[in-house]
Amino acid sequence: MQRKTILQDIALRLKKTREALGISSGDMARRIGTYPATYYKYENARSFPHFTILSRLGDSLGISLDWLILNKGPMFSEEKENKTAAKVLPDEIRELVEQMEQIPVLKYEILLNFHKFKESRQLAMTVPTADNGATAVPTVAVKQEPE
Repeated sequence: MQRKTILQDIALRLKKTREALGISSGDMARRIGTYPATYYKYENARSFPHFTILSRLGDSLGISLDWLILNKGPMFSEEKENKTAAKVLPDEIRELVEQMEQIPVLKYEILLNFHKFKESRQLAMTVPTADNGATAVPTVAVKQEPE
């Protein structure tokens, strides 16, 4: 691949990213810590962004450098991480997480119950013996609600 083609491809993807973010080229330049004239050169295939600028694009704006440089994967890193995590989690857990994001009270209740469960499990794991030492006993306390 020729240098000119690489510059043009990256320039096009920078412009697509900026438009997806809904910001001006001047605002994009400010966000990544460069001059508007320098950013203009990046977006118009006149100059290749320095690695510090690439790092800022990835860190500050969440732009996937795989996508920006190689045109592989999603435009933004979060999409990549969410897709990877989504593949690992069972459907039921994904649904629970989505509901927790939408309903803060549900998230609070689940986390509260989880912390209570962890505490009861830790207490159940340490039971005093006759010689006043502690012995680990693998038990789980289950609280039943009255019907």
